[in-house]
Amino acid sequence: MYIDELSESFEMSRVEMILKELMAERDDLTEKALSSDELTAYVGWIIERYSQKNAHHAIGDLPAFNNRTDIASFTKELSEKPDRRKAVARLSKALAVQSDADFLLPGQEISVARMPRYYPSQWHTNAYFQVCYAPAGECPIYFQNETITLKNGSVLIVAPGIMHATPCFSDDAVLKLYYLRTGTFRHIFWNQLGEDNLLSKFFRIALDENDTTAYLHFETNGDPAIRRVLLQIDQEYQTEKPYGRQMLNSLMRLFFLQLLRNYEGTVKLPRTEHFFWKHQFSGILSYIQSHYQHATLKDVAERFNYSPKQVGRIVKNCTGTSFGDLIREMKMKKGAELLLDRKYPPEQVAAMVGFSTVNSFYRSFKDYYGLPPVEWAEKEAGKRSMQ
Repeated sequence: MYIDELSESFEMSRVEMILKELMAERDDLTEKALSSDELTAYVGWIIERYSQKNAHHAIGDLPAFNNRTDIASFTKELSEKPDRRKAVARLSKALAVQSDADFLLPGQEISVARMPRYYPSQWHTNAYFQVCYAPAGECPIYFQNETITLKNGSVLIVAPGIMHATPCFSDDAVLKLYYLRTGTFRHIFWNQLGEDNLLSKFFRIALDENDTTAYLHFETNGDPAIRRVLLQIDQEYQTEKPYGRQMLNSLMRLFFLQLLRNYEGTVKLPRTEHFFWKHQFSGILSYIQSHYQHATLKDVAERFNYSPKQVGRIVKNCTGTSFGDLIREMKMKKGAELLLDRKYPPEQVAAMVGFSTVNSFYRSFKDYYGLPPVEWAEKEAGKRSMQ
C-alpha cells in the first residue's frame, strides 16, 4: 500500500507518543484551536514538564518543526535561558505568521512535512501556498467560517495569508503537508490552466481575492496516480541528488496536471456570504469556453436548467465579468491570436470567432484594442520582433 511505502513511517513516532502522553494531561486543548500566545504557553509547559522528568530529549524536537528553522532555535532558547520573555514574544510572533524561512531553506522552492499527531491545533497564517493531503484517517482543517474534513485522498490547496488550523488528534490520522513558495506555485499551477481558461479565472479569484477563506478542495478518493506522484515527491525531497529542485518542480507540475485533469470538474471552493460554488458551475464555464462563438445567455440557461438571470449571476461571481463582456473578451482574445498567427485573413477570423459580418468584427475589435485588426496585428508583431 502507498502508506507502507512512504519514506516516513506511518507508525506513531517517538515524538508523537510523547505529545499524546502530554495531551492526555491537557485534554482541554483538543476542544479548540489555540492562539499563538496559547501555543507558546504550551511549549513553555512542555519545557517545565520535561525539566521535572529530567528528560534528555531536545525541546526543539517536540513541536516537530523542521530543526533547521528559526522556530526550532526559539524553542531551544526557551529551554536554555532563565529569562525567556524575549524568546516567548519571538516564538509567539513566528507561530502566528509562518514565513517561508520557517519551512523552506534558502534555494528551496518546495518542502515536505507531516503534521505531528497530538500537537495542539493553532490559528496561524502562512506566507506560502500549502497543499494538504490526507492518505489515511481523518483530519479537519479549521477556517474562520467553516471546517473541512480531509480523508482518503483529500487534497486541499490553501492560499497564503488565510487564517486556519490543522488538528490531528488520532493515532490513524495522517496529514501530509507540501509547502510551495508563492512564486513557485503561481508558475507551476497557473501555467497548467492557461490565462484564457475560465476555471483558471475563477480559481484566481478564489485564491487571490478572498481575504478570509481561500482554498481549492479536491476529493480524489484514494486515486493511486495521485498517491504515486506524491510518494515520488516525498522520496525526491528526502534525497540530495543532482537536479533535485528541477525534479521536485516537475513532479509537482505532474501532480497538479493529474489533479486538474481528473478532478477539475468536481472541485469545491469556499462558501462566502454572497456565493456558494456548486460543481455544476464548472460545466457551465467549460461549455462557454467551448462554445463562446455562438453561446447566448438563454441557450446556456436552457442547457443547464437555470434561468438566464441565474446564469448571469453565476458567471459574474465565477469570473468577475458579466456574461456579455466575457463572451466579447473571449472573441477578441481569440481573434487577436488568430490575426497574429497570420494563417487567416481578417474576414475568415471574424467568422471563426463568431461574428456574422466583417464590419461588426472590425468595430468590436477597434473598440476593444484601440486599432483596426490589421493595423493592430502589424503593430503587435513589430513589438514582439523587437523583444
